[in-house]
Amino acid sequence: MRKQVSVNETSVGTLARGLDILELFAGGPLELTQKQMSEGLGLPLPTVHRLTTALAERGYLERDPATRRFRLGLALARLMPTLLSGLRLPDIARVHLSELAARSGETVNLVVLRGPDVMYLYSEAGERVLTANVPVGLRLPAHCVASGKCMLAGLPDEAARRALGREPWEARTPNTRTTWEELLPDLERARRGGFATTDDEFEVGLRSIAVAVPFADGALPAAISVSVPTPRFTESCREELLRGLRAAAAAIERSLPGRVT
Repeated sequence: MRKQVSVNETSVGTLARGLDILELFAGGPLELTQKQMSEGLGLPLPTVHRLTTALAERGYLERDPATRRFRLGLALARLMPTLLSGLRLPDIARVHLSELAARSGETVNLVVLRGPDVMYLYSEAGERVLTANVPVGLRLPAHCVASGKCMLAGLPDEAARRALGREPWEARTPNTRTTWEELLPDLERARRGGFATTDDEFEVGLRSIAVAVPFADGALPAAISVSVPTPRFTESCREELLRGLRAAAAAIERSLPGRVT
């Protein structure tokens, strides 16, 4: 009997230390080395090595083969719909995105930043035949989509650059910004204007516009976006979508738990 208790206590301790490693990423750096984890938790390096190996095998951590740094993995993303449901995502965002999709006829997306990518959490389809529909859970490179630029612009330069990883980044089209020097002016414009756009940067013939939204009381960097075929993205279309996105973002913020309206 005593042996069984010992095994249980050991398992619980290992689980707790694994969770401690994941919690190091909460509100902190996007990537960590094993040495940083060891120092942050006061654990021996061999222990951290065993824990990170187990977490990486299960997909809760990912390791950059070039830098050897760890970041949160896709297994956590699979838990996100349940987590966000607990945060009343349908009640908070769906009604506002649905209204914008109905008014504009375009598909409206709710997106969060995950390392060098954006991940789509919710998508409300519009009525137009030619519109960009994306599945929930899809990840796209942050450097070449408007929602990614918008969320990166909300970070300090050092954090944004670290999130994107090593340069050059993937060139999806001839217009893709593949270096920090090329991307930074776009981020600075997004900071000044409060919105971000892309012009044939992810896919030729597709333009997008996005604004930030402090989703989940600031716990997750988030944005809402619309992508449209380039010929349809006129100045008047851009202004109309921008007004709608800003109104939807403000409505979502007012609906967040704990917000005073």
